[in-house]
Amino acid sequence: MANLNEMAKATIPREVELSCEMTTEEVFEKIKARAAAFEAPFSLKSGMNGKKIVFEKHPELDVVLNVTVDGNVLKVKSMVLENQSAVGIGGASFRTDKNSVLKKGVGGVMNLPVQRGEYIDKVTDTIRKILNNEQVEDYVAPQVEETYDPTESDKDWLTTLLLFLFLGGIGVHRFYVGKIGTGILYLITVGFFGIGYIVDFIKIVIGKFTDKQGRPIKRK
Repeated sequence: MANLNEMAKATIPREVELSCEMTTEEVFEKIKARAAAFEAPFSLKSGMNGKKIVFEKHPELDVVLNVTVDGNVLKVKSMVLENQSAVGIGGASFRTDKNSVLKKGVGGVMNLPVQRGEYIDKVTDTIRKILNNEQVEDYVAPQVEETYDPTESDKDWLTTLLLFLFLGGIGVHRFYVGKIGTGILYLITVGFFGIGYIVDFIKIVIGKFTDKQGRPIKRK
């Protein structure tokens, strides 16, 4: 978990000193040519304070980045867009994201500022490299491991029940749900001497019998 100093420093503006003076439009055109190197899309916008490059909200970090240029100084500022609520920690009060509490847990929320800071550093460094004509790689989203929903199984409950009723003594229903090891055991011991047969019947009827991944097989 991040300490308070890390949290305080994580989202402060980043500054890059350019080798020569550039306009916001010039910076935008250069990084636009390498837009694939960034996680979030961006656009050039005008406002009361002049023009700025705005990176859209990061879907996981709920942070928007604004890039401005003043002469030869490029500045990257963050703006957090979230549903906030107060959380008291050790007598101090912090603002935290309600949605992030649900998604990440309290520990994840405490680390959010640091994760945002790392994101700002990455974007700032990528812009610096592009403006210095250095090689940058395209952004590749991290692969998310497939997880199984414990509330759903792709095995059919009625098929499982019928296999159990007619061939349960030799474990065919267990072969069907992917439990090959115990299926062989049932085949050799005739339903684990009848005890396993009874237990499986009760579990199938009440919807507690599971497949190989531990997902309950229930009536749809």
